[in-house]
This record gives sequence, C-alpha cells and structure tokens, in this order.
Amino acid sequence: MKPSEKCGHVFILNCSADGLATDAVLINSETANDKEVFLDESDTSKVRVYKGNLEGSKNIKKELDICESYLQQAVEHFDGKWSSFRRAKVLLSLTLSGKHDASKRDDLIVKAYEIADKNGVDIALCVPDADGYIATIKLRQEHCPIEGGPFWMLNESQLKEIERLASIQKAGRLSVFIGAGISIPSGAPSWGGLLEMLAVEAGMNEEDRKHLKDLGFLDQPTILEEDMGDKFKPTVAKCISSSARYTPAHSILASLKSQAVTTNYDRLYESAAESAGSTIHPLPWDATKMIQGRFEDKTALLKLHGCVHHPESIVLTRGDYMRYPDEKQALRGRLHGMFLTSEMLFCGFSMTDDNVHKIIDDIRKVRYEDGQPLKDGVFGTILTMTYNKMFDRLWDQDFHISSFGKSWADDPAWFHDAFLDCLSASCTE
Repeated sequence: MKPSEKCGHVFILNCSADGLATDAVLINSETANDKEVFLDESDTSKVRVYKGNLEGSKNIKKELDICESYLQQAVEHFDGKWSSFRRAKVLLSLTLSGKHDASKRDDLIVKAYEIADKNGVDIALCVPDADGYIATIKLRQEHCPIEGGPFWMLNESQLKEIERLASIQKAGRLSVFIGAGISIPSGAPSWGGLLEMLAVEAGMNEEDRKHLKDLGFLDQPTILEEDMGDKFKPTVAKCISSSARYTPAHSILASLKSQAVTTNYDRLYESAAESAGSTIHPLPWDATKMIQGRFEDKTALLKLHGCVHHPESIVLTRGDYMRYPDEKQALRGRLHGMFLTSEMLFCGFSMTDDNVHKIIDDIRKVRYEDGQPLKDGVFGTILTMTYNKMFDRLWDQDFHISSFGKSWADDPAWFHDAFLDCLSASCTE
C-alpha cells in the first residue's frame, strides 16, 4: 500500500519499552487475564501506561490480540493530541519477549503498519533479546506492507550514506558522538530550562531570574554556582535525572555497539543499553578496568563533560570550560585517538563546542598536507536537522553532512530517527 501523508514509522528497538520516552506503553501484568488490556490509572507520569498479560498468552495469536487491543485504545486516546515528548508524531511502544518464535510475528508487523499509516502515529516494537531483535528487523523488511519498504521516507542520498556508514561499522571503524539534541525528546530539560530550574532552586526571585537570562549560557551557571556553593552541581545532576527517559535514538545508537563519546551529563545511552542486557563503561571512571582488559573499546563511553553519577565532574560554568585543558587533557587525548583510527558519526551535536573544535583542529594538523585534506577520506559524518548552506561550507572539507529538512516545519527529527533506525538495521544484515 502507498503510505498516507501522515503515515508513521514502525521502529524495531533493541531495548525494553519500560524506560523509553514514549507517549504510551504496554507493560506486562500477570494480574490481567490473557485477553484484557487496561489503563493503569494510578500512574501519574506523562507516559500513558497500559497493562496486559503478555506472559500469560499461550501463543502468537493471543499476543497479537493483546497488542492490537492496546494499540487501538492508545490511538483513540491520542487522536488529535500532541506528543508529550515534543515528537513530530505520538509514539506508542511495547516490549516483545523472546518467548515466541519471532518469525511468526508477521501479522503484528502488518497490523502495526496499518495503525501507523491510518492514525499518523509511530510505533516502537522493543525487543531486548539480541537474537529476537535481529529476527524482528528481518521480519519488518519482509512483511512491511508499505510501498518502498520500511524506510520509504528516506531519499537516495540518505540511503547511500547509510550503506557507507554500515560498511564502516561492520569493519569496526565507526565511532559515535552523542550530543544534547538526542536527549531533547527524553523529557529532560533544555539548556535554558535547566538554568531556569537551577535559578528557582537557588531561591532567586522573578526579577533576578529575568536579569540572569540576559547573561550568556556560560555566565548564568557561574552566578548560580556562587549562590548555591557545593549544592550547585549535585542539584544540576538531580534536575537532569529527575524525569528523563531514553529515546529511540539512544537505543539505536547503543545497538550499533561502537565506540562512543558524549558531552551529555545524563545516563540515557547507558540505560538504553542496560535494558537490553548490555553494560556501558563510562570513561574516565572505568579506565582501570579498561587497562586491565576487562571490557572492549566498543563498550566504553567517553563522557567529555562529566556525568550525573559524578556531579563534581560536570563541566558547566565558564570557569569549568577555561580550566578544561589543564584538568581533562587526557579525555581530549582519548577523543584524538578515536578521530585518528575511526570515522565519527555526530548525532544531535551542534558543532559549537570549543573543546571539540580544538580537537578537530588538532586532527587537521596531522591529517592535512599544505592546508588540504589527505586523500584517505574525511573525519566522519555530521547529521544536522535542517540544511544550512553556510554550515555546509564551514564543515564540508572535514565531514560528510546529511540534513533532514529545509526548516523545522519539515519535522526533520522524525526523518533523523528513521535514518538511524535504517542504519542499525543495515548493520545487522
């Protein structure tokens, strides 16, 4: 069938739906009978929680009935409503266990697409089991009823770039850089929202908060730290961790199992991986384990600007940035090595961080000759939401650049996540 103008996407994610930033989720409940699906009225989060006895279903047919009942109830509720997570389309999710043979879930795939097309919603089929995840990806490819296949929304140049990136990932030469944009639909506060929350925590009155906003994003935290003292960075960690959930993009990037680096303080990437039974080792804190050979490079996440589990490490104020070369030079060294030995895929990163600019410039010095790039290729790929001619001019000598819309009216974040889903699927072939 041809996709409608509002047709949504059916994601296959290697994670549990329980911690996903989703508008609605189906949770297994042993107290329900094998046909019943009911809304959990006691849940006060912005995720609408439905419950059904998936474990009690004895066969694929009953599982399909439960999933279909949930999806129908959810789409009726969200008809005409916006996503609670600032997504282009409402996201409905459920976890599929490895109990059943994934090859027999073809009816569920078809039904999910029919609902996504008719109602303009996205659906995430979450499969924590690695073998089940791969099998379900193949099932989607085989049974997607949409003309053009699961990734009908991507253009030829995007598909060609995915093919290139997948070949690099399969060769073990792809690294991932995770920026703040990946966490936007997680429920975590924006940068401005975080500073507003901190100002309230600091006890500032409305007039002082208004004056604070007139300062730059590095100077505002400086004032707040003066007011809050030792409580400042622990409060930052609390504000970031309080309500955030991992996004489809976090799960997809974790499923690539590549070396990764982030400027984010949150643990959403790690949580997505953990829900699928994997462990991500944050650097520098797990450096000793790495030296001892207790885990592989691909399970490591370099956290350039600190972590909510280590509030003292958070880089936020102007002073933190100015002291960075003296205090965290070793972290730069790790990123230097990643640039020298792999291609970097930038996701959700604005390319405005001075620390990263300095590292890229250092790499230019050894990979450029007479001011020109060497013939052995670029540094990686930058995924940007909207096309900007000047941005392309600034970076096109160093990186491949893929954009997903002319403006935000094109819902570029939706195409961006479909691009990543296609990349992950291509890496399993």
